Amino acid sequence: MRIRARYRLATTALCAAVCMAGLLALSGCAPSPAPIAPVSASPTADAPAFASDTEALEAARTAYSAYLALSTTVGHEGGKSPERMAAVATGEGLEYEITTLRSLADKGVHGVGEFTFDRLRLQSADLNSGSVEIYVCLDVSGTDVVDSSGISTTSPDRPVRYPLQVSFRMNDSGQHLLVENSESWLGTNFC
Repeated sequence: MRIRARYRLATTALCAAVCMAGLLALSGCAPSPAPIAPVSASPTADAPAFASDTEALEAARTAYSAYLALSTTVGHEGGKSPERMAAVATGEGLEYEITTLRSLADKGVHGVGEFTFDRLRLQSADLNSGSVEIYVCLDVSGTDVVDSSGISTTSPDRPVRYPLQVSFRMNDSGQHLLVENSESWLGTNFC
């Protein structure tokens, strides 16, 4: 199935810093992520979710930052309570993320370091429904996955920058975007 393959590629990229390539930061040393600020009023049949592409892109930037921050927190804690990701993700992507984060606890490892991203660019936006797709470069160079002794379990040959295509949809209350899908961009590497 193409969708499952897309999620595997996405999780490989996003969680390269988790299982084989590190997700996250020092166990218990990071503050809880800040709550996600509403991006607009609830969309109705008469009111679009976003007034412009610029507003949609900024909402995607905010949502992606919150997604990475919470992934980092769960990784700091060795994958404990990965269901918290439901605050920033949805659908099959959420299910796969939960499974991947649980694998940290199963393996007795945790993440260290911080994700960064840049080159965020709007691919498409439905201003009425609030669905948004972006291109973004995820940088995992500052991350690692370590065992209880602090020894790295990450391959030294892993890539450190990933070109991704990330899709979002508006949450049920219409207050903020949720990551719905993330996949490796297989076209020309824009990172």
